[in-house]
Amino acid sequence: RHHRFQMVDLESRRELSDAIEVHTVELPKYNLDEGTISRASKLDQWVFLLLRAHQYDSERLKQLLPHAEFHQAIETLETIAAKTEDRQMYNQREKALRDYEWTLAGALEKGREEGRDAGIEFGKIQILQELLGDAVSTVSELQATSSAELTNLLSSLQERMRNRAK
Repeated sequence: RHHRFQMVDLESRRELSDAIEVHTVELPKYNLDEGTISRASKLDQWVFLLLRAHQYDSERLKQLLPHAEFHQAIETLETIAAKTEDRQMYNQREKALRDYEWTLAGALEKGREEGRDAGIEFGKIQILQELLGDAVSTVSELQATSSAELTNLLSSLQERMRNRAK
């Protein structure tokens, strides 16, 4: 079912035929397919385009709807689709960048925590060495030492300190 509305000046009763014209179409009432579309009215062809364009590639649509106005509409649909794909790619890239920045910030915070923990461990070692009268290791010497060796050194210094207190 199709309805066509035109604007009318209510005072003069003059139809504004060159002005805005509104068409309403009850889309569910149209049951068109490839076999009948070439013999259908222009309105039916427009309805076919609106209802079925997403099911075809642009070349097939141009074969089914060979008139220039349909080709222009199909090309416009292609442009819109390309812009939509560009937008999706842009959004995916932005999300990837946000994820990367979030991961980087998390790694930086973890590195800071590990650095603080290592600094505390270095400080304990240096204080114990000083209290025991040993040569105090520099930070660069301690940084060059493996984590396992640092743990062993700290345990050894703590044990010596406990034995000294007895």
